[in-house]
Order: sequence, then C-alpha cells, then structure tokens
Amino acid sequence: MPKPLTFELVGDTQIVVTREFDAPPALVWRAHTEPELVAKWQAGFDGWDLKVTEFDFSVGGRYRLDYSGPDDATMSITGTFLEVDAPYRIVQEEIMLMPDPTPANHVETRFSEQGAGTRMVMTMTLPDAETRKAMMDTGMLDGMEFSYQALDALELA
Repeated sequence: MPKPLTFELVGDTQIVVTREFDAPPALVWRAHTEPELVAKWQAGFDGWDLKVTEFDFSVGGRYRLDYSGPDDATMSITGTFLEVDAPYRIVQEEIMLMPDPTPANHVETRFSEQGAGTRMVMTMTLPDAETRKAMMDTGMLDGMEFSYQALDALELA
C-alpha cells in the first residue's frame, strides 16, 4: 500500500509533491495522460464529479477539467501541455477557474521507477507567495491525496 503524498514548500513560490504508487511507471503515466482514465480518478473529494471536456495530450495541446460538487459548487482547471517526455515527464501550465481565473501555475511532473512501483514528483511553481498560500488554503493537497487513493484502486492492466 503506498504512503500518502508528502510535500515541501520551496522558497516563496514552489510546492513539491511526492507520491509513490504500487504500479509501474507506464501504467501511472497512462492514468495521467489518457482522458478516460483521468476522469475515473481525478475528481478530488468525495461527492465531486469530473468531466474531461477537452484533452489534447500533445505539446501545445489544451485541456479542461470541469468539476461539480455538493451544493452546486463548481470549478474548472484549464491549461496547456508545454513539454512531453513519455513516460517520464510532463510540463504544463494550468489555471484554476473558481469561478475567476487564478494566476498561472507552472507544473512539472516526473515519473520514475521505485522498485516495482512508481515515484512521482510534481513541482508546482506559482507567481508569488500570496498565490501559493491561496492554493494551499483550498485544501488542494487533501483533494490530491483523495484522488491518488482512487488512482491506487484503479485496475490499470
């Protein structure tokens, strides 16, 4: 059973999230890059649903994830894939719509073998300390871990 994610705040603008999975990198990569799989695990908290409305996984490709939750709550994440080095690294820019857009978040996600599983390291770089604090205050890390637990439960063969 994988350990929950850990995170480190670096400088004033970065969040580095580390998570291990009991699946090989090729399968964890697929779960992050195939829209039908993303929709199965990345909903965030219990009671939230995710609709992948756009997902062009290529350099320069756009994506949009629309979330709906309790009490008619909604939010979206939209962005652009900047670099793709399959199955090791994804660089993207993302903006959260809550409903107003947040400043752009630069995200680099690396996948590496960890024994029979995968170690994922995600580095998020925000424009300033205030934006990083606002993101942290949303409960984002708890939502990420909830989603990663759903990913752990997926049958990815």
